Amino acid sequence: MGFLKGIEKRMESLVEGVFGRAFRRQIHPVEIAKGLTKQMDEGRMVSISRTYAPNNFTVHLSKEDSESIQAYQDSLKDELIQYASTHAENKNYHLMTPPRIRFETEETLRFGEFGVTAKLTGGDGPREKGAPQDTSGQTRIFKTEETTGGDQGTAAISAEEAERHGLARETVEIVLEDGAYPLEGSGPWTVGRSQENDITVNDPNVSRRHARISRADNGFVVEDLGSTNGTLLDGAPIDRERIEGGDELTFGQSAARFVRRIDVPGGTPRGGRPSPSRGR
Repeated sequence: MGFLKGIEKRMESLVEGVFGRAFRRQIHPVEIAKGLTKQMDEGRMVSISRTYAPNNFTVHLSKEDSESIQAYQDSLKDELIQYASTHAENKNYHLMTPPRIRFETEETLRFGEFGVTAKLTGGDGPREKGAPQDTSGQTRIFKTEETTGGDQGTAAISAEEAERHGLARETVEIVLEDGAYPLEGSGPWTVGRSQENDITVNDPNVSRRHARISRADNGFVVEDLGSTNGTLLDGAPIDRERIEGGDELTFGQSAARFVRRIDVPGGTPRGGRPSPSRGR
């Protein structure tokens, strides 16, 4: 993990150096890196003995952002490849080939927006036994937003903006073993053992009113409500933390996955694997 943090620091230093001058008030290299690894997490496929992850990425940039990185594109690509490789190693993902990254200019994207298409491909050599077939790739659109502190964060575009890109709508849900609970409306949504909650978890280790999920700053946060056995985010206990698509949550001893994706009309969902829906 220390090595991955070191790469993050180097990526951030690029923001303050030549890359920073290119991306200032635009897209930061570290945001592209985080968007890329989010797609890696959400596109992973579990076999009997391995967890395979996407290894072939296309970064879609607006014309203005594409022109800004033109002089530094090769160096940025090398950093992103190293970042993705280290992320896969830390997550114990198996990549069928070393990461491949290319940049494309997308006319429909606005200044400060970018997309990441993640594919799982086997390359030209013989395919190992049990390996999944190549995937067509899923695309997620991100935008970089300035916060009051001057830092920037990456968020999925709104439903209205999704329509401008030819996308249907954004789907947000909590996926448990017994199905998916859509997070629709303004929220918040409570999680717990009691049937009075928006998300009911049938687990004696879960408190009657265990946690709460809320919208915040064009994203989502999860908050533990003083539960007996706690709430975990990616295996670590939390009180209140921001969550993003692909994050793993644990309520008591029940595992859940937070899904945030864009559904393409008549096509494959972007930014997350489809989950079985559950009526409420």
